[in-house]
Amino acid sequence: MEKSELMKRFEEETGMDSYQSTSRGVVYNSYYIKWLEAQLMWNLASELPEKDQIVIATYLNQWGKRRRVRAVYIRQYEEEESGPDDESCVEYCEEQDEWYIKEGWYELIDNWDTYSSVVIVEGKVDHWLPMPKYMEVE
Repeated sequence: MEKSELMKRFEEETGMDSYQSTSRGVVYNSYYIKWLEAQLMWNLASELPEKDQIVIATYLNQWGKRRRVRAVYIRQYEEEESGPDDESCVEYCEEQDEWYIKEGWYELIDNWDTYSSVVIVEGKVDHWLPMPKYMEVE
């Protein structure tokens, strides 16, 4: 894997590896992730991402711990839903005669058969940044 300029800089400044290759793929050093976040410009949650833009969102949970998740912001009446399976997550628009996913931040889940996303309820997203581009692993 070719290292980015930020990876090289982190390794020069800290003397640590930015990632480790495993049989399951690349695992990034948690210190590198924290260092990288300090280098990047976070957007305030009041500045919403583009439609369908996957981002890294951050919030404080109920115990005051900072959490980072892959997320997407859904605006009101943007995503249609088949019906009121769970009325806490959907709302009805009489004007359109359609059910929609409620407006808000949704954490994206890759490895759960039942759901691909869940509404973020344990805190309020206060900042986000665009997802970095994936790197090719040979």
